[in-house]
Amino acid sequence: MSTEKHWATQQDAKKDEVRDFFGHVLDQAVKHRREVGMAAAAVAVLGVLIGFGIYSRGVNENEAWDKLSMAEAYSYYGRPAEAATALSELTEQNASRAAASLAGMMQGELKQAQGEHAAALQSFSRAAETAPEPLKPFAAAERVTALEFAGKHAECVAAAQAFTDANADHFLAPQVQETMARCQTAAGQPDAARATWQKISLQYPDTPWAVRANARLQSPSK
Repeated sequence: MSTEKHWATQQDAKKDEVRDFFGHVLDQAVKHRREVGMAAAAVAVLGVLIGFGIYSRGVNENEAWDKLSMAEAYSYYGRPAEAATALSELTEQNASRAAASLAGMMQGELKQAQGEHAAALQSFSRAAETAPEPLKPFAAAERVTALEFAGKHAECVAAAQAFTDANADHFLAPQVQETMARCQTAAGQPDAARATWQKISLQYPDTPWAVRANARLQSPSK
């Protein structure tokens, strides 16, 4: 077998391994979606990242995208050490701008899960600054959440407002507005928070976002 054919065979085997691993992870996510409240959202995120990775394979290094995909799967499947290793290896390879931005977001998620809120915020902020346009809203939304976790409520409100101004129709907009309302309350802005909850209720009727907003509006303390 020629060197070229041997290398191609190895690459095909690696792709099959990644695909099979993803299949197993997604099967588990579907089976346990009732037990894990955010399973459906996690599967949706996985779908976005997988799709973006496949699309980018034609113009980026396959190995970098394979590591990124594997790191996402490891992270979701509760294997943070392996995820961190894959992300570290990806960073050392000087990956593409898109891959690096996704890696930054994933590193932020891992740090957030470990309670390292300041470090997580730094990762999300870098990703938001450097992400290419298709990924920028995702990084910006992650940064809003990170600001809330870090207790920077005034900055959270400003970042959330900037997100909604730039991405009013994005599917992450209601999540960001909900975070903004909580941060407005924490920042001592009850009237502004109430206005945000009312906006969510009116803009997203018959959705879980509206249900939570209406509950907040009916609560005398909110």
